Amino acid sequence: MRNRINSSILMIVVVLALSPVILAQTPSGPGSGAVGSSPDLSGVWMAGGGNTRSFYLQEPPSLAPWAAEIFKANREGVEDPLESGADELDPSIYCLPDGFPRVYLVNYPFEIIQVPGRVYMLFENSHMVRRIFMDGRKMPEGYPPSFMGYSTGRWEEDTLVVETVGLNDLSWMDRVGTPHSDALRIVERIRRVDHDTLEIDFLFDDPKAFTKTLEGKRVFQLHPEWEIMEHNGFCEDRQRYDYARKSLLGTKGWIIPGEY
Repeated sequence: MRNRINSSILMIVVVLALSPVILAQTPSGPGSGAVGSSPDLSGVWMAGGGNTRSFYLQEPPSLAPWAAEIFKANREGVEDPLESGADELDPSIYCLPDGFPRVYLVNYPFEIIQVPGRVYMLFENSHMVRRIFMDGRKMPEGYPPSFMGYSTGRWEEDTLVVETVGLNDLSWMDRVGTPHSDALRIVERIRRVDHDTLEIDFLFDDPKAFTKTLEGKRVFQLHPEWEIMEHNGFCEDRQRYDYARKSLLGTKGWIIPGEY
């Protein structure tokens, strides 16, 4: 009996000693400011106003000659430096994705979801998705370039540091017409400055298109009452119309939108 009592006492001591470790590994609840042992960035976010057309505020980036020529053509006839570039040259007009990082400048919300080993960003704009790998991996050799690129991240205290490479050169970097090459590398420092405010600092490095690195910042506000909705915008209407003309013209109850 005495041995059983001693064993029970020993087990209680071990459990009490390990309890802080167990508690530290228990995922925290919503709104607690942490997901497991990581800071909590989750929620639906949208830009809080200010400049929404570019990441720089006053003058355009210093561009290589070929990129400067493209930038000038994209802005021909546009005098305001913060006004959008020429519509007829904007890739998004032709239903190409806005891509990254331009997706941050479109006036639609996005949601951050954190799971073990990954952080997801779900953008309402055209259903674009970012996968940020948090397990220490690098972009695989020969990985095909894409509009959203390949993103890897790590935590530095309360800041999520994300590096994105593997971007194609088919999109504008912003809405004013800044071009970039497939060598564009973007580093983000993402942190929650308070419960309702998300701040992202950017560093853009493109040795083919920029003669020096470019810095930027965006601030987003939390909207806990929102949910990400389905959205395809102008392309949805145009594709619907094209489909109607080819296969549904005259179908009862189908409303054909006007000519573009």
